[in-house]
Amino acid sequence: MNFFDQLVIPASENHIMVLRYMLIISLLLFVPYVCMVFGGIFLSTFFNRKAGNLYSRFAKDVIEKLTITPKAEFALGIVPALSALFAYAQLLYMSETIAVSVLSLAVVIFTAAFIFIYRYRNTFKLERVLSAYRKLSGDKVSENNDSELREIKDFESSLSEINRSSGTYGKYLLLTAIYLFVGTTALASSPHKWLHVGNILQIIFSWQTLFNFLCFTSLSAIVTGAAVMFYFFSWNGGIKDMDDEYSAFVKSIAGKLAFWGTVFFPVTLIVSYLYLPSEAQSPGVFYFIVLVMLVLLVTGNFIYSTVKTSSTQFVTLIFMMIILLVAVNIGKDQLAFSNAVKVNVKEITVKAEEKEKELKGKLMQSSGINVEEIFNQKCVACHKFDQRVVGPPYDQVVPKYNGDVQKLAEFIYNPQKIDPAYPPMPNQGLKKKEASAMAQWLIEKVSKK
Repeated sequence: MNFFDQLVIPASENHIMVLRYMLIISLLLFVPYVCMVFGGIFLSTFFNRKAGNLYSRFAKDVIEKLTITPKAEFALGIVPALSALFAYAQLLYMSETIAVSVLSLAVVIFTAAFIFIYRYRNTFKLERVLSAYRKLSGDKVSENNDSELREIKDFESSLSEINRSSGTYGKYLLLTAIYLFVGTTALASSPHKWLHVGNILQIIFSWQTLFNFLCFTSLSAIVTGAAVMFYFFSWNGGIKDMDDEYSAFVKSIAGKLAFWGTVFFPVTLIVSYLYLPSEAQSPGVFYFIVLVMLVLLVTGNFIYSTVKTSSTQFVTLIFMMIILLVAVNIGKDQLAFSNAVKVNVKEITVKAEEKEKELKGKLMQSSGINVEEIFNQKCVACHKFDQRVVGPPYDQVVPKYNGDVQKLAEFIYNPQKIDPAYPPMPNQGLKKKEASAMAQWLIEKVSKK
């Protein structure tokens, strides 16, 4: 944690607000995608081990559809994870917690998992290319070139091994990363644990982490089931060459997965809420949970209707409702986190103000100009910021320069009568660099009001 405190700087109040929005947007991209990939890799590796064309085709289709594209792993996986890590590091600045350090480890594991899953997905494409090649030239190869046939078989064997190992590594690395992710975000929302949780094992062997992980797993089942139905039957017209048997099989798997996810998710959500510390709780968090339940109830009815009738009429609506469900759940979590870190955020803003004053002091020392001293000696007798004295209030005249330091500095250095309602400003005998420093100081002072 000391390492990250050295990397980040204390954020001002405005920057804190920006960080919160950045964190929410990052999670809105990251969580649904990780849910899909998590469910997709487990489904794919499970059915890939089963014998039969139906299972092997589904294993290929589900990982290709739910990972979307190789670029999506970077844009929706790695980049939002890094953005979320940066936001957490800033918002937990000066806090005595290992949450950010463990979260950084989770991001590294996420990256490794995405690489293996991309490799796993790519083996299916190579298998299709190899299969097409064998169909086109298989007879000629077997008759005329035994060595080439052996090379093809060796390559197929190697490809099969890469497929199995990449799928296994990607699956368990992703599971590990998700477990650490939910554990560290739970710790981040529990200030009373910051001083007592000093190593990663305390995060791993925590009931709060376990139930948050079960909640995430249930949500992943809902998202995965809805995503399978959406990408197989709706997106860009769905998969074109599905026969009735394969279509029925996909509907059954996706429908049951989404349905059982909606059954277990509210249970794990309530248990996770019970583990939420008092610092993180508020009426707003409770209202968010109620809203999650309402969205889940409506979505569950559509899912049940889809499973019962085997219809794909509502798959797009279901997918959109699930995305809404994830968004509301993220809103609940982020409100709880915001409640939990209120005290720490106040300390950060105080530290930021101290840093700003220290920086200004260094700037004045380096330039040799004490602007406030000049103001008190030469300006305060005739000017105030918010009311008329001899001259006009700064709050009215400084904004007219639109932040043009040079133009204001020229007036201060060689004042001219501008407004007939006020007497001309006498020349104060300032040097040009003093006038420039005073102009800069006045513009910054007024802009902050």
